Amino acid sequence: MNIVPIPRREWRRFGRPARVPVRYRADEGLWRAAAAGMAAACTAGAGVGILGAPTGFGAAFDVSAAVLLNAAGMFLSCRLLMWLFRLLDAPVRPVFTGVAAYSAVLLTLILFFGEMDFLFAALFSLLYLGIGAAAGLLIGIWAGKRFGRRPKIGAALGALGVAGALFFAFGGDWGAAIPAWGDAGSDADEAAADGGSYPPPAETLNAPDPSAPGPYAYRTFTYGSGDDRHRDEFGEDASLLSSPVDGSAYIDGDDWPWLRDKFWGFDEKELPVNGRVWMPEGDGPFPLALMVHGNHLMEDFSDEGYDYLGELLASRGYAAVSVDENFLNYSVWSGIPDQDMKVRAWMLLKHIGQIREYAEDASTPFYGRIDFGRVALLGHSRGGQAVAMAADPDEWFAADEGLPDRSAYKIRAVIAIAPTDTAVDNKRASLRDVSYLTLQGASDADVSTFDGERQYARTSFPSSAAGFKASLYIAEANHGQFNTDWGDRDEALPTGLFLKKPGLSGEEQRQIAKAYVSAFLEATLRDRQAYKTLFRDYRAGLGFLPDGRYYGRFESARFLPIARYEEGTDDPSIVSPSITAEAAGMAEWANEEALDRERRGKGNRGVVLRWGKAGGSYSLRTSAAFPVPRTESDPAGSEGVLAFSMADLSWELESREEDEEAAPRVAVVLEDAGGRTARVPLSEVMPVVPAPRTTFTWLGWLEETLEDGKFKEEIEPAFQTYEIPLSLFRKAEPGLEPGRIVRATFEFGGDGEEGKVMLDDIGMTE
Repeated sequence: MNIVPIPRREWRRFGRPARVPVRYRADEGLWRAAAAGMAAACTAGAGVGILGAPTGFGAAFDVSAAVLLNAAGMFLSCRLLMWLFRLLDAPVRPVFTGVAAYSAVLLTLILFFGEMDFLFAALFSLLYLGIGAAAGLLIGIWAGKRFGRRPKIGAALGALGVAGALFFAFGGDWGAAIPAWGDAGSDADEAAADGGSYPPPAETLNAPDPSAPGPYAYRTFTYGSGDDRHRDEFGEDASLLSSPVDGSAYIDGDDWPWLRDKFWGFDEKELPVNGRVWMPEGDGPFPLALMVHGNHLMEDFSDEGYDYLGELLASRGYAAVSVDENFLNYSVWSGIPDQDMKVRAWMLLKHIGQIREYAEDASTPFYGRIDFGRVALLGHSRGGQAVAMAADPDEWFAADEGLPDRSAYKIRAVIAIAPTDTAVDNKRASLRDVSYLTLQGASDADVSTFDGERQYARTSFPSSAAGFKASLYIAEANHGQFNTDWGDRDEALPTGLFLKKPGLSGEEQRQIAKAYVSAFLEATLRDRQAYKTLFRDYRAGLGFLPDGRYYGRFESARFLPIARYEEGTDDPSIVSPSITAEAAGMAEWANEEALDRERRGKGNRGVVLRWGKAGGSYSLRTSAAFPVPRTESDPAGSEGVLAFSMADLSWELESREEDEEAAPRVAVVLEDAGGRTARVPLSEVMPVVPAPRTTFTWLGWLEETLEDGKFKEEIEPAFQTYEIPLSLFRKAEPGLEPGRIVRATFEFGGDGEEGKVMLDDIGMTE
């Protein structure tokens, strides 16, 4: 072939000489079709990727800009490679190669910065582009006039075969549905054999459905700065104007980049105090409930996502406010302030101060209508940690004279939905004489560990007998669906595409939140004690809760501990100065720290017990009698309750891998000072439900590397509080003296199965 040399002056023109050899011309035929398929796949990937990094100008603008920039980048890449290949005299298809190289690099970077492992990101990008090229080839064959019917049918069948192979290789395991509480475990088998079902809870909920709307009409309005670039309800349409606050004491100027300033129109010295209000009509004053979102994409506003709670609470006679802290959230373009956790808590206190000012102004809807002696804080995600910090402000804000006087309001209840629990200035909140509730989903792919249990352990009642703390772990619930705007994927695109949808729908998750939040506020702010039953035993709410598995912990301020295991002694036989322990038939017996899904310590300890096929026992003994709650109507303490928390760890045993749903058999024996004993099987009170197993992604093997392996473990040990009324022991042995109990023995197994549990918080309660 006679090829005209390329003069040097032509190099800068990206390969446009007068004569072009055949091998350097633009791709033709099926090569062009394959390149077009990859280009379409890359364009789709770029569009999806930008949805995970919004600019704030709207999805249509973002996708359009991504498509145009992607097209420009692809064109330049092809032209550059065409020039380079000609320079090197390399016989390569320039368009196909240029599209493939550009697309592979771009898609790999999109996935990698979406917290995917780099090797997986590269391999998946190549596979995805291969599928795009194959689709282009298929279309090219079917559209080409030079191909007959047989090649077209063969290409279609080949495509179907490849699609089927990919489905079974990567998407065939969608995870098994988790059965409801009555479907699993050896206790279930025993109940079925007896021809019955589990016993009902010790107490029924003798109160109306807390998730049902109440009798109050209500009005909605907003307060805000009056100058908001993105939301008129906080701008010109705000019903009340608020004064901005200076957060520069907690946010360094360099920590508020100019892009954040340009987006919002203010800096750290003029943070707006914006809120959405649901105010009941009728006579006040009403308890106040402040709700705050957590971290989400800054440009995708979060504060509207709790309308369902605001409407419910207002209808039941609470003044509810959803606080806007979107300006503290993460942005792909401007990051997140380093001290955002501290500022989130600080802003909540600023809102209390602002509402106090409104409540003293006769021209506002707040005037005379707020009971500041009954304040509750509710937070989701980072907001769940912020509300605990705001309820313990002296740890961080003791010297801040700009905050409202602590004596002017009282935070009596804190609710944390899927909260974080990170150290701020090397400190964490401790709640004293403040009731605490935390909810967490087992399928939470954002906050994948039950961090609320850490705050649960740091909640105490040193000088109050009225409060309580509770937790609820919910199988098949995720992170985002507690907020109506966050959706069923807990990660931004494109990572969210690899996550399974949770088993519970958004409506079901929010039904759980409505029931528990409302019941908690009724019990803590209105002293309606009947609602405590729901927290002591979730089965009391099965009439209005979705089907599923629930794991609840509960501890009253009147709880009398027998064993806490927080001393951290190496000798497990020494529980406390007055309590000793002994074990029989145990292959493992140790006091250890409880671990979360990522196998990090939870900050509280318990006793780990593992027994063999013959079973085993664990006993606590005292020389004096165990404490029991005594009242004027029950001086002997016979109406008390033995309570303890237990997590089933049998899933850790290799021998139980084929029978994961089998729960351990447990019975409790009490002995009084006179030697009389009474035994109650736990199956007569509450079933032991195996811990939920969660597969987060539809590519199960991906969980080892996604987000540094935080989904590696499928199970988080879930504690459940069990309460056995002393009356059941007296029924088994009428002569038993509850006020003189000196020994409590836990019997495990005996059914030919090995097992393992952790016990914690053993004591007596009312």
